[in-house]
Amino acid sequence: MTRSDLTDTATVPSAPGTSQLRVYHRVGAGRPIRVVWALEELGSDYELTVLSAEEARAPAHLARHPMGRVPVIEDAEGSLFESTALCLHIGELDETGALMPAAATRGRALVQQWAIFAMTELEAPAIEHYRLRESSPEGAARAAERCGMAASAIEAALTGSHSLLPAGFTVADIVVSEVVRVAERVGAIKPTPATQSYVDAMAQRPARVRAAARLA
Repeated sequence: MTRSDLTDTATVPSAPGTSQLRVYHRVGAGRPIRVVWALEELGSDYELTVLSAEEARAPAHLARHPMGRVPVIEDAEGSLFESTALCLHIGELDETGALMPAAATRGRALVQQWAIFAMTELEAPAIEHYRLRESSPEGAARAAERCGMAASAIEAALTGSHSLLPAGFTVADIVVSEVVRVAERVGAIKPTPATQSYVDAMAQRPARVRAAARLA
C-alpha cells in the first residue's frame, strides 16, 4: 500500500481475524509510531485505520479525540488518546512485564518519569523552537537551550547503554528515543555520539522496523 492509496479511510489488519483493538493514524503524523511500536514489541493483535486529513476533522473522529489528532486507540470500552499515555497503558496491560516494571516499584516510577520528562522538557520546547525559528529567533534560542538541558539529562541517564533503566528496554525508551529523534530533526538539539547511538539502536529494533513499515 502506498501513501496515495490512503486518501480515504484504510483499515490494515495485522493478522487474519477480527481484532478488538484499533489504532487510528493519519499519513504524515509523527506520534502514532510510538503506539504501534509498543504493540509490535508485544506481538499484540490490532487493526490500523488510516485517516485522511478531512476524516481527522470529521465528527466521527472528533468523538474519539476532541482535537482531531492521532494516535487514538479504540477497544470495546471506548477510545483513548495521547501517545505517551497510550504507550504506558499498553505496557501496563502486558502481564509479562516485557515493557513495564511491576506496579509500585522504582522501575515503574522511572519509566513514568522519563516518558513524561521527554514530552514536557524536550518535545514541547523542541516544537516551540521550530515554530519560533523565523518569527522570534531569541525565543527559539531560549527553547533550544531548554532542549539542550533536557537532552543532557537523558544522555547522562543512558551511561553508555541503549536503555534508560539499568534493567533494559522499556516503554520509556520508545517514548524518549522518538522524542530525541524529533528534537534532532527540527534542529532543537545537535546529536551527540551517545544520543545518536541510542536513537540508531532503537531504530534497528525489529518491532520498530515493523511499525515503520505498517505506517509507511
